[in-house]
Amino acid sequence: MDEQLLDKYGIKQIGYYVESIEESAEFLRSSLGAGPFVDLGSNPLESCKVRGEDVDLKMRTALGHMNDIQLELIEVESAGPDPYHEMGRFGLHHFCIWVDDVDAAVEEMEKQGMSLAMRVTSGQGLQIAYVDAREQLGQYIEVNTPSEQLWQGIKAVHENSPAEAPALLPMAALMQGK
Repeated sequence: MDEQLLDKYGIKQIGYYVESIEESAEFLRSSLGAGPFVDLGSNPLESCKVRGEDVDLKMRTALGHMNDIQLELIEVESAGPDPYHEMGRFGLHHFCIWVDDVDAAVEEMEKQGMSLAMRVTSGQGLQIAYVDAREQLGQYIEVNTPSEQLWQGIKAVHENSPAEAPALLPMAALMQGK
């Protein structure tokens, strides 16, 4: 595999498929000091294909940090099919890498025996691919282009929030950095 896939930006995020964002954020905050998490809510996707088929995926996400590691909590609100339900359990779902060319990265991973599970264009235009690496790694790999401003904003919330801050904050907290 092209060493640039992981070496240029590194692993930027670890994603968890959760039953409840509130409960998961509270657990991670109280037990590991992660967060607080910023509730990004349920945002409509511009497009979503799961294994080549158009799907109406609805999900809610929250982002937080544990030092330099961004954590994503994903609560699925639709019945599937999708890579979350395919997992068959809640818990660790993926790690996310940033690449400059999503299509080239997916092609490189497919050459290594992984398969494209989902391709999404977010409502904000972000191109996201989920590569099925369950056979190789027991999880998926999320691939997208850099979103440094969001990553830094979530990290600033983590760094600037007092220990007694709630585990889950509204999106407005991102604009304030705390």
